[in-house]
Order: sequence, then C-alpha cells, then structure tokens
Amino acid sequence: MNNKQVTDAYRRFERQGLVLEGFRKEVTPNVVRFVSDGESGSFISFFEVPEQDADQLIQQEIAYFTTLGKDFEWKVFSTDEPAGFGEKLVSQGFVKESTESFMVLPLPVSQATETETETEIETEIETETDAVEIEPTRFEPDLALRSEAVSVVEVIDEAGIRAAMSVQEQVFGGNWEDHTAELIATKQKRPDDLKIYVVFDAEMPVSSAWLRFTEGSPFAGLWGGATLDSHRGKGYYSALVKRRIRDAMAKQKQYLTIDASEMSRVIVEKHGFQHVAITSPYLWKPTQE
Repeated sequence: MNNKQVTDAYRRFERQGLVLEGFRKEVTPNVVRFVSDGESGSFISFFEVPEQDADQLIQQEIAYFTTLGKDFEWKVFSTDEPAGFGEKLVSQGFVKESTESFMVLPLPVSQATETETETEIETEIETETDAVEIEPTRFEPDLALRSEAVSVVEVIDEAGIRAAMSVQEQVFGGNWEDHTAELIATKQKRPDDLKIYVVFDAEMPVSSAWLRFTEGSPFAGLWGGATLDSHRGKGYYSALVKRRIRDAMAKQKQYLTIDASEMSRVIVEKHGFQHVAITSPYLWKPTQE
C-alpha cells in the first residue's frame, strides 16, 4: 500500500467529497466546511493554503463561525501542508484535543471489481496524483468472517440508533443529541451511507459502533467503537470490527479507515490495519475570544 497515494485519494473522495445529512456543506477556494444544523458539530474537513496565507485563512474561518455563533473543529493530518499548521491554530486560540492514528486496511476485492474500481479512481484523480495502487495485501478472511460468539445487531430505526448512542454518551460523556439526530436523518434519507451496530447484554446496549460510506468512494470508515466499562474484555470491540470489515467487503470497498485512539490502535492492528498518518483535532469556541 502506497501511503501517499492512499492519503491523496482519501483527501479527494472523503475530505472533499464527503456528504452529510444535518450539515450545510460549503466549498471555498481554500476550505471545505460543514456547518451543523445543531448548536455543535460544525467542522472543516479539508483545507489547502500557501504557508504565507495560513494565518489569514484561520482568522477568516474564526470570524465566519463566530458570526454564526457556532464552535467548530479543524482536523489536521500530519501529511497536510503547510507543516506546523496545528501550531498556528493553537496560537490563534484553538484548543488541541487528543491525537489519533489514521489507519487503513486494504480490502481484498474480486478481479472484476478491482479493475472497475481502479479505472474509476484513475479517472477521478489523474489530474492531481498517480492512480491509487490496488494492492490487496496478505489478508486472512477467517479473521473477519468466521462466526462470532458475540451477537452484533444492526439497528435501522430511531429506537435502535438511540440505543447505540446511549453507549457513546455513557462512555464519552457530553451531549450527543445533535450527533444522534444526524445519524437518524442519514439513516432515513441516505440509508446506504450508514450502518449502525449494537451489542446487547440481555436487552441492555453495552457496545456500539457505525460504518460510513460515501457514494462513489473506494473508502469506508469505522466510527464510534465504544464499550461500557463494565463489559470490556469480552471481545465486543473486536466483534464490531469484524462485522464492519465483512460489510465493507460486501460493499466492494477497497479500503477501510479508522481514526484510532491508542487503545483502539492495538486492536485494529491485529486485523491488518496499517498506520498512515496522525490526526489532530483543534476546537474553536466563540467564547474563547
């Protein structure tokens, strides 16, 4: 797997091509921003700016979101340019949150699908970079596809989604209502873009996660992945990873991605995920001025 080619493709298909319910997507010459319909959750998914103009761009985005009265997140990849952009954000009042590892799992695809997908990607990105290498590395299907003792349930209605998000709220704290509303809206309006999973102990949701797809993209993304403290060490997280690998393969995706914490990184590495970059989220709140 060629890391640069993968990050270039991810930039185009996911950071620039992303579509989300519950957000107003705005594309400018320098940034792609998503403005949340709710009070929180707005973010900048992509930016491109010469180093000499970086400070001015940051000031412009601060002014824009401050006018809206919204906080926003600016995620920076270690592969982004200009180098040191995160330090510029901090110098202008952003708060750096926990870094994570951007990791990628190349998925095996059938020969027919591989040829079709490679042609599509070459057409889409040949003006910016070399074509993405389709290089299915050694993969152990049994690891992802074997029957599991843990029962992972895909939920599709509002009650099921709220059960999934109740786990996230208990594990991470905070108010998840805006995020929950976005997942419900997505499942209702763009059902093929999202799969949500819950592990139940009797009738109590104890672990949850979701899998996102962007139409036309070779990537699928792992998100969530939380287990109640009282139920850790039972293989629930791994079961959720395996199920999502299987479903991404069924969708004929080439790559599965995750922003992994240190705890998650240890687990997903066992499933073949490879470290590609570091991601660092920076948060701005209007009250920080």
